[in-house]
Amino acid sequence: MADHHTTEHEPTADSPHALIDIAVAFWKSKVLLSAVELGVFTALAEEPGTLDELRKRLGIAGRGAADFLDALVSLGVLEREDGVYRNSALAARHLDPARPATDISGYLEFLNAGFGWWARMADGLRGGGRLDFSTALATAGGEEDDRRGGAARLVDGDTQSDTFGEAFATPEQVRGFLRAMTGYSMGANQALAEAHDWGPVGTVADIGCAEGALLVQVLGRHPHLRGIGFDLPSVGPGFTEHTRSAGVGDRAEFAGGDFFAEPLPTADVLVMGHVLHDWDLDTKKTLIRKAYEALPTGGSLILYESLIDDDRRRRTTGLLISLNVSLVSAGGLGYTGAEAREWLTDAGFRDIVVTHLDGPEYMVVGVK
Repeated sequence: MADHHTTEHEPTADSPHALIDIAVAFWKSKVLLSAVELGVFTALAEEPGTLDELRKRLGIAGRGAADFLDALVSLGVLEREDGVYRNSALAARHLDPARPATDISGYLEFLNAGFGWWARMADGLRGGGRLDFSTALATAGGEEDDRRGGAARLVDGDTQSDTFGEAFATPEQVRGFLRAMTGYSMGANQALAEAHDWGPVGTVADIGCAEGALLVQVLGRHPHLRGIGFDLPSVGPGFTEHTRSAGVGDRAEFAGGDFFAEPLPTADVLVMGHVLHDWDLDTKKTLIRKAYEALPTGGSLILYESLIDDDRRRRTTGLLISLNVSLVSAGGLGYTGAEAREWLTDAGFRDIVVTHLDGPEYMVVGVK
């Protein structure tokens, strides 16, 4: 007899499955990350296929292939009709490398490579060290276990050590890191391009710009704007390639430098997206002060992060991202909107507002 109860029921509050569901959440995560690793979404972007066709195209021999693909259907990232699989609208938009302006697959590859970091969370919490995640930033080369986080190792966790390890040691690692950051920030960047009043703004500088994904979104929607991307010099080639391919390269200028050692560029608006959480409290405050010094009177600083709620009870994603940062950075932690208000106020900013952007992402805006 067919099972007509097609919807998965949520466990009741006192059911042991309320706990088991949390415990096995990594199964869902690994199915999605493995689909990216196996090239499922890229293959289906080229051509939909049946189970047997996909087995051959993807090189899947395991008897769990049907369960794997149908689990992706149940997660809403694939569709199946008359035995033929295709990408859902969501996957077609965000998991197709042929659409770089909206693709986040680089970030999912980064997460998949670092899956082993969290397996050593208890070690990091006990000892206070951090996990060296530099091997997860390479897109090619290295031992297989290293690339997938299997060899995650604890290193010194003091605030003076190098948070990013060897992240910028080779061109391959730079490319992997930049592509991951583009995917990580995609939702916030798209929302920020609409949420802020860009009409009176002439120039915007993205501090820690990576590939320039923020400028691609903002300049693409607001043709009057010009942008500056500020990051380490080795980031320049990736920035130029990405902004040019997106059609905004003629209005996006790269400025190479170290934001600890040099002044920040001057613009009407400075943006620090997913930057402050990487650093200890003193460094956070220093960067905010440097932004204040670089801005003209009336200029704005925009911070965006997956903010923790002020009561530290509800925004699970913000808390988990902060936990992740504590495991892989020298001194970083996430923060609340109230903390950001205090830091901006102390630096001299006024008219500070906290606004939701997308998903767990919020922006904090202060005016000089």
